[in-house]
Amino acid sequence: MLRTLFSGARDAVARVLIPDAAATVKKAWSLRLIELAAVTDIILNVVPVVSDFLPWWLTLVLLVGAWIARHLIQNKEPANGDKA
Repeated sequence: MLRTLFSGARDAVARVLIPDAAATVKKAWSLRLIELAAVTDIILNVVPVVSDFLPWWLTLVLLVGAWIARHLIQNKEPANGDKA
């Protein structure tokens, strides 16, 4: 019952906030890179053994990549919002 309630609420919010949520998620590279940077930072801080294999600056590189994806790549795409 809760699963049905939450999925219905999620669909309703997605329809209200973003008309074409599936296409937006496919193009949201900056969000993916930010999430990957967060996971990398958590792994580097929680699991000390991994810090020998992953460099400390990997989080910074991913965040710079997210900034580039947001400002340079996503701005070239045409706006596909509601034109009502």
